[in-house]
Amino acid sequence: MKRKVKRLFALFAVCVLAVNMFAMPGYAAAENFTDVKPGAWYYTAVDYAVTEGLFSGTSATTFAPNSPMTRGMFVKVLGNKAQIDSADYPTSSFSDVKQGAWYAPCVEWAAQNGIVNGTGNGRFSPDQSVTREQMAVILYKYAEFTDCDMTVRAGMLDKFPDGGKTSGYAKYAMEWAITHGLLSGSDGKLDPQGTATRAQVARIFYNSRELLAGSGNKPVDPTPSPVPTPPPSPAPDEPRILITDEVRAKLKPNQDPEKLLDYVLYGKHDDPTFAYDGTTAKWDPALTSADDTGRKYLGSWENVEDEIRGSSAVANGFVQMLTRTASDRFYITADVADGCFCLYYHPVEVPDSQRLKEVKAALKLPDSKKLARSLCYEGAGWAGPIPLEAYGGARGVAEKIEYYLCDMHPYTTEYYITEPESGVFFLLYG
Repeated sequence: MKRKVKRLFALFAVCVLAVNMFAMPGYAAAENFTDVKPGAWYYTAVDYAVTEGLFSGTSATTFAPNSPMTRGMFVKVLGNKAQIDSADYPTSSFSDVKQGAWYAPCVEWAAQNGIVNGTGNGRFSPDQSVTREQMAVILYKYAEFTDCDMTVRAGMLDKFPDGGKTSGYAKYAMEWAITHGLLSGSDGKLDPQGTATRAQVARIFYNSRELLAGSGNKPVDPTPSPVPTPPPSPAPDEPRILITDEVRAKLKPNQDPEKLLDYVLYGKHDDPTFAYDGTTAKWDPALTSADDTGRKYLGSWENVEDEIRGSSAVANGFVQMLTRTASDRFYITADVADGCFCLYYHPVEVPDSQRLKEVKAALKLPDSKKLARSLCYEGAGWAGPIPLEAYGGARGVAEKIEYYLCDMHPYTTEYYITEPESGVFFLLYG
C-alpha cells in the first residue's frame, strides 16, 4: 500500500511540474528564480528560454533546473518555439497521447510534419524521459522541416569514446547536432542514451538560437512575392538513403546508412586491407519506378551482426555490381518490407567500342554459348576485371573469357561482356 501511495504521489508531482512548466505566466529573466544562481552554467540559457517563452518556471520563484525532461515536455517546448496554434491540432496520431493533454497539440503538429514518428506500435511514450540522441533526431527533423542548415561534418562521433554507442537511427542527427554545437560532451563523453534535465534542454535551445533563428511553422498559404525573379534550376536530388525510425531501430551497430552511401559514392580508403574506389554512376531516385533497372539486395538487418552485412561490405558489393554492369545511374533503399538494403541500378547500353569488337571477334566459343544482355539484370555470375593491356590484347582477353566459360563453368549457356572503363572488361555468365 505504501509503495502504491508513493507511485501516486510521484505521478502527481510530475503532472504538477508539467502544468506549471507551460501553464504559468513566464517571467522576464532567470533572476526571478531562486534556484538559478548567477554564474551557473545554465543561467544564460534559462534566461533565454524563459524570455523567449519556450518554457517557464515551476513556480513564481523556482525553475527546477535538475528536474528531468520527458518526451512530451520536449516536443511541447519545440511547439512553443514554432509558435503553433494548438487549435489547429485537435486530434492525436498516437494511442497514448490523449486529446486534451497539455502536450497533445504539439505532438500532433510534430507528427503531421514528420518531426516525430513515435516509439513503435502506434505509441509516442510522452512520459518517458527524453534521451540526448532522441533530442538530436527531433531537432534534426525540425531543422529539416524549417529549411535550416543541414550540413554535417563526418566523423564527429569518433571524437568521443562512447560515440559508437549511438543508436543507428540517431547517428547522422547526432553528428549534425555536434557539428552545429547543439550538443557537446560531458566529462569527455557523449552519453547518447543519457536523459536530459530542464537546464540541459534550455542550454540546447540556447545553443541552437542562431541555427534555428526565424524558424517556425511553415505557412500553409504564403503570400506570393510581387514579380519574383525566376529561381535557378533546382540541383539534382542530393544522395541520401531514406530511413524510417522503424528500420533504424533494427539496424545492427555496423550498419550505418550514411557511411554506406559515402563508401559507394567516394570509396573506402581508411583501411588498406579493405579498400575500394567509389562509383561514377549518378544518384537517381526515379529508378524505383523505371522498367530497365536491376536490383541487388544486401545487408540484412534481420540476421545477427556480421562483417559481411556491415556498411563497408555492403557498399563494396554495390560498387562491384555498378561496375561490372557498367551502370550509369543508381539508387539505394532500406525498406522495412525488404529487411535489407536494395540497390537499384541502370546498366547503360552503348555501342561496342572498337576494343570490345576485337575481343568478340577473337572469341572461339561453341554455338551453345549465347550473348544475353539480360544477365546485367539477373544477378549472374561474373569475372573481372580483365584489362586488355594485362592480357596482351584482344586475343588474350578472349582466351581468358573462353577459359571461364568452357573450362571453369562449362554448364553456362549465356554470357555478356561489359566495358565499364576503357580497355577493362567484365564477364557476366549464367
